[in-house]
Amino acid sequence: MRKKIWAALLIAAALIFGGRFLLSDELEVTFYHLYSSKITGAEHIRIVVLSDLHNREFGPDNGELIRQIAALKPDLIALAGDMVNSDEENLDIVLNLCSSLIEIAPVYYSPGNHESNLMYEKGSPLESLLLEKGVHVLVNRAEAVTIHKTSFLIGGLTTSPEGYEEYGAAFFEEYEKDTGFKLLIAHYPSLYYEALADANVDLGICGHYHGGQIRLPFIGGLYHNDTGFFPKYSGGVYRLPGSTIFVSRGLGGHNRFPRMNNRPELAVIDLNGRQ
Repeated sequence: MRKKIWAALLIAAALIFGGRFLLSDELEVTFYHLYSSKITGAEHIRIVVLSDLHNREFGPDNGELIRQIAALKPDLIALAGDMVNSDEENLDIVLNLCSSLIEIAPVYYSPGNHESNLMYEKGSPLESLLLEKGVHVLVNRAEAVTIHKTSFLIGGLTTSPEGYEEYGAAFFEEYEKDTGFKLLIAHYPSLYYEALADANVDLGICGHYHGGQIRLPFIGGLYHNDTGFFPKYSGGVYRLPGSTIFVSRGLGGHNRFPRMNNRPELAVIDLNGRQ
């Protein structure tokens, strides 16, 4: 009887501990390194990536998130879309967050489907409010900037794959010709399934899939509404014929199903000029 009781207690403890681990909602900082011969004049250039916040807060006024980003000392901060929810009118969370982020490093924001819905279907002033804060809002356009003697062309491709030919193709054809380090923020990873499969991008940054909601060991993300089971690029770094892309697992979500084995991700990408 004692053995059965101890076995039951151990099983219960394992289930409780395992459940807490699998369902952990604590912020996770992940680090990635990318070599490029175009990076000159610095040991590395650090990019912090945020995506898919969906109006979530980490601590009051996102204080925890802001403190961690400040401690990382980024050279630039890339926001890959869906920082808000299209069915909410509350813009204070993202605007207050951006007000703090621009005190840390330049912020480049390429809208996702939720921002696009707010701005272009519901007439939200989000874009103008972000610009007033000093955020670089990139809607199918690019800005040239020099960081530690390296020339960057930071672009934002905001269209979905279905609208690429109409809204994004002309911009990208010109963008691709640039010889500097091309950093492209595009919310949809599926753009790289076909439209950008053979593109020349030094680093593409995406979000949208929320890491596949459930992360399976050795397999990756399980599901997203756009793609069904096993999204092709669900989280991490992927090498394509002419590009390297990073897909953020995101910080929040917009459905009631919990993230499993998939903690909210604050991603750090260090661009190195040496192998």
